[in-house]
Amino acid sequence: MAVDSPPELPAPLRGNEPGTFTQHSVAIRLPEIANRVLEENELGAAARSALTELIREIDSGVITQLGGHGPDSSVWASYVEPNLGESWLDVPWFFAEYYFYRRILDAVGYWDTGIDPYRTQKQLGLDQAIDPARATIATVDAEYAQWISTDVLLIQLTDAALWGNQVDLSLWPATHEERATPRLDPSRFLLDERPLAIETLGERIPPVVDIVLDNVGSELIADLLVADMLIRSDLASNVRLHAKQYPVFVSDATARDVAETLHRMAVDTDRHLRGAGERLRVELDVERLVVLTHPYWVSPLGWRQRPDDLDALLEGSGLVVVKGDANFRRLVDDRHWAFSTPFATAVGSTPAPILVLRTLKSEVAAGLEAAAANRAAAADPEWLQNGRWAMAGFVPGPHVL
Repeated sequence: MAVDSPPELPAPLRGNEPGTFTQHSVAIRLPEIANRVLEENELGAAARSALTELIREIDSGVITQLGGHGPDSSVWASYVEPNLGESWLDVPWFFAEYYFYRRILDAVGYWDTGIDPYRTQKQLGLDQAIDPARATIATVDAEYAQWISTDVLLIQLTDAALWGNQVDLSLWPATHEERATPRLDPSRFLLDERPLAIETLGERIPPVVDIVLDNVGSELIADLLVADMLIRSDLASNVRLHAKQYPVFVSDATARDVAETLHRMAVDTDRHLRGAGERLRVELDVERLVVLTHPYWVSPLGWRQRPDDLDALLEGSGLVVVKGDANFRRLVDDRHWAFSTPFATAVGSTPAPILVLRTLKSEVAAGLEAAAANRAAAADPEWLQNGRWAMAGFVPGPHVL
C-alpha cells in the first residue's frame, strides 16, 4: 500500500467541530438522505426498520460493525475497527460518510436485489441534463468542424464537466427548487490550471487518460463528452473511466449509470448528442474506452493509503482527471490544510499527473492564493460549501516521456 506521510499532517475534519458544515453534514444531511431513501423506495419491514435504526444511531448511537453480507464486508470490518464505539460526530468525517452509505446498502438489502436506493433521484437528474448537453455538444461539434483548437474545446467541455459538478443529489435533491444549477462564471474560479494540464498532456505520445467520475446527470454526460473529444482528437490513446463499485453519495456514477447514460445519449433525437453516444459505444466495443470499478473508490481510505495495485494501474497514465468534492477530499486526506498549502504538498506522492476539477462543497481547500480565498470569503460567506466556486488544480506527477 502506498504510504506518504509528511512529518506533520493536519487533523482530519470531524463532525464535532461546532458551527461547521461538517457538523451539519453528519447531524442533519445524513439523516435527511436516509429518510429520502425511505420515501422513494418500496421497502419491506426489515429494511424500513434498519433505516430507522440507522437514523437513530447517527443522533444518539455509536459506530458499530456492519451487519450485512456484502462482498467487501471483511475489509470494511478493518476500516470500522479503529472507530468502534465512537460517536458519529467524533470519527473522521470522510469515514463517517462512506460508512453511512455502506450501511444504507446493508439496510435495503442491496446485496440480494442489486436495486439502487438512489435510482429515482438519478433518473430525474439525467432527465434534467439532456437539454443542456444538447446545447453543449452542438456548439462543440460546430467548432470542431471549423478546426477550432482541441485545447479550446477541452476547456469548454471541462467547463461543462466542472460546473455540472454543482448538481450533487446528496446536497440538493433533483426535486429541490433551490438546488445549485450549472452555470459558467469565470469570476468564480479560484484556481484554474487546466491549460497547463492540457499542454502537458499534448507534449506526450498519445497516452492513456484516466477520469475518476463523480456525479451522474449533467456532470457524467460532460465527462463522457470530454472522453469523446480526447479520443476523437487523438490526444489520448485510451480513456479509462473509474466508476463506483456500488451506489454511494446518492448521485455518484456506477458502471450501470455510465451504461444507461451512454444508451440515453446514443438514442437521443438530437443528432449531435446521438453522434457522441454512438462514437463512445464503438470505443467501448474496441476498448479504447473502458469502465473500471476499483474497490478503493468506495472505501474510506485517503490518497496516502491507496493500494499498490491502483498505483501500478495509474503509473502508465498521461493524466488522471479527478472529479468532484468528495474525490478532492480523498486526494488531500480530508484534512485541515491551510488554504494556501501548495496543492502538490497536500496531495503528496502521485504515480501520474493529476488534474482535479471541483466545485467547493466542504471546508477543505489547498492550492489557493490568499487573495483568491479572501475574495471569495468577502463575496460569499458560504463559499466553501455551496458549490458556486470552483478550482482546477494540477500536480505534474513524476513521469516525463
